[in-house]
Amino acid sequence: MRVLIIGCGFVGERAADLLHAAGHEVIGATHSSESAERLTAAKPWRVLACDVSDADSVRRLAEKCAASGPWSPDAFIHCASSGKGGAPVYQAVYVDGMANLLATFPQAFPLYTGSTSVYPQTDGSEVDETSPTDPGKETGRLLLAAEKLALNHGGAVARLAGIYGPGRSFVLKNLLEGKSGIEVTEAASDGRLLNQIHADDAAAALAHLVTNKLTGIYNVVDDAHLTQRACLEKLALLFNLPVPEEKAPDPGRKRGWTHKHVSNARLRATGWTPAYPGYFEALHHDPALVPSILKQVMDGGEAALPRAENIVLIGLMGSGKSTVGRMVAHMLGFQFADTDHLIIEKAGCSIPEIFAREGEAGFRERESAVLRSLLGCRHCVIATGGGIITQPQNLPLLQHLGFITWLEADVKLLARRTANNNDRPLLRGEEPPQVKLERLLTERKPLYKQLADLRIQTDELSQQESAYGVAESARIFFAQRRA
Repeated sequence: MRVLIIGCGFVGERAADLLHAAGHEVIGATHSSESAERLTAAKPWRVLACDVSDADSVRRLAEKCAASGPWSPDAFIHCASSGKGGAPVYQAVYVDGMANLLATFPQAFPLYTGSTSVYPQTDGSEVDETSPTDPGKETGRLLLAAEKLALNHGGAVARLAGIYGPGRSFVLKNLLEGKSGIEVTEAASDGRLLNQIHADDAAAALAHLVTNKLTGIYNVVDDAHLTQRACLEKLALLFNLPVPEEKAPDPGRKRGWTHKHVSNARLRATGWTPAYPGYFEALHHDPALVPSILKQVMDGGEAALPRAENIVLIGLMGSGKSTVGRMVAHMLGFQFADTDHLIIEKAGCSIPEIFAREGEAGFRERESAVLRSLLGCRHCVIATGGGIITQPQNLPLLQHLGFITWLEADVKLLARRTANNNDRPLLRGEEPPQVKLERLLTERKPLYKQLADLRIQTDELSQQESAYGVAESARIFFAQRRA
């Protein structure tokens, strides 16, 4: 099947990847030549520049598609974005853009990506594709006009709920930056109902609809039935933050304030199933989602990253993290967790067996998953594996999870401590253990140094002395933060 995708942004790029991986011939179109060049360098499918609001540009796109031989799409997906524009941009991108595509590719099956914001309900009722659509804003009316063009041409409309994914989650980012509130009205005592969809699931829905040429309107939303209050209370507990206060709805919302539960029953009946049925499943199982938002907050500088009241021990294998960690936990009355032990417990086999079956890459995936599972922990000492800092997505999580202490020791001492331990797959092979440890330290030392709130050189300290130093430093750190 030949598919043209107009708008290769947050969802469109993912849809193109899915369709290409399934064996379809994909051409993507982006508004700027710069983004087309960037995607061309990164993707196995063709990417061209096109301004969908300009009829001549769309006609030139058709010519460029056929430049290497006859090529016309069997279907196209219009998922271009209006950016932050208002009604004039909506008219140009959505309505005029849809008309231009239909005029240029009249034989292609059209799929238009709209929005569940066209449902105006504010009473908390459940809405489906047959529910009234009467948006109070001009932008909503323009979305419906674009939908009508696709439907009149025998096509489909995918009404997308609020999209989130790695690098994009307004609910979590606003909470971390102190901008959240529970928007209460007489009909919504717990705030409005949240209707969301993970970008991967949205892309999968578009690919499903277009390849099966399913006509009509479909709501693309997850299975959750979640109010703002329920969501923010659970998020606040996970991220060591107070629950946001109640506030009045924002009348200036771009697509209006609504309170409704959008049903995905029709789309599910066609065979589509979301990989992330709810927001919290995605928080725990999408490896990039939480780390990417934590990093945005750190890099943005608008608010300090919240730090859970835990102690995280990092350092090379053999540096004493497990032994010292248990002592610190006993001193403070904290619980103790060892990421390696949690991995073994979850996998049901030893670390050498995991390396043998899945390689280091598989082990690192399991390690990151265990780290995510510790979100929400309080008053815990967490001993981590020596290589946990090598995965970029782990760094924001480590910084959020608590007070980070780097236990450092001379490489010769580390080599002696690990000499008779058969559970260290990275020390196996032809390279002598001490040489391997020296190389690992050279590679990892900048990351240990970057992350550490406290650095302890343990060579001339007893384990009890090291533990005391960690415990007292952590007490001071958390006392200052509470103050």
